[in-house]
Amino acid sequence: MAKRSYPLSKVYGLLEPGPVVLPSTAHKGRANVMTMSWHTMMEFEPPLVGCGNTSGRSLDKFKDFGLTLAPAALVDAPLIAECYANLECRVVDTRLVNRYNFFVLEVLKAWIDPACKDPRTLHHRGRSAFMVAGETIKLPSKMK
Repeated sequence: MAKRSYPLSKVYGLLEPGPVVLPSTAHKGRANVMTMSWHTMMEFEPPLVGCGNTSGRSLDKFKDFGLTLAPAALVDAPLIAECYANLECRVVDTRLVNRYNFFVLEVLKAWIDPACKDPRTLHHRGRSAFMVAGETIKLPSKMK
């Protein structure tokens, strides 16, 4: 098969790391949420997540997008009732914030909706293109 050069500006779509997530925050009593399509798992136990830039100042995104706030058990930031999964996190490393706007989070508690047997996650492919995850396949793994 003959291969051809691929534009560097489109590499993100080849390496897209996972589902689009909706991190929520709380600061001085005000909840906020953003769409984040770039994040990475950094450790399995304890689960550490690295996530990129932040967004939103003048809009009540929960109200404007019809998202329902739900109380979290261990953090001030709210859970989002419409999401299949919610992760309660705390920031554990900010050394890469100034250079890469990159925060490292530790997952303190995880929640799922057991009624949702086959969640379809949304994945960002770059440049306004998205895909919905499809068929699940199982392969042998040595992961704990």
